[in-house]
Amino acid sequence: MAVCDEMHIVVSTRAVVENTPDVIDRLLQQFASDRTEAVIVGVPRHHDGRITPIIETIERFVTELRIHTSLPVFEADEAFSTKEARSIMVATGVKKKKRQTKGVKDQVAAAVILRDVIEEVRSISPHNL
Repeated sequence: MAVCDEMHIVVSTRAVVENTPDVIDRLLQQFASDRTEAVIVGVPRHHDGRITPIIETIERFVTELRIHTSLPVFEADEAFSTKEARSIMVATGVKKKKRQTKGVKDQVAAAVILRDVIEEVRSISPHNL
């Protein structure tokens, strides 16, 4: 997970939320705690339009999330976010052992996805952020 400030300037990571039977409830609690205004879910889209089992699972999750929250839920292409996360961690001096710690790469990848969405929205309509 990642969040940004109200001015959409600073993106911060949050702990990885494990996919357990109570994941929706835990996410809703986190959304309330963070005063979330919108939710972005990364989907590993394929450029050829192929739908894989993981994409089907994520789409079912998005549908379930939309049922349980009044927040707008958007899907964003997460292609290459993990690769970019790894590059960012190397460039900023994160030690190899920490980069390999479970969830760290996913946290940074979530921040990359959020940053990319903010930049895309800002480029399309800078006054809507």
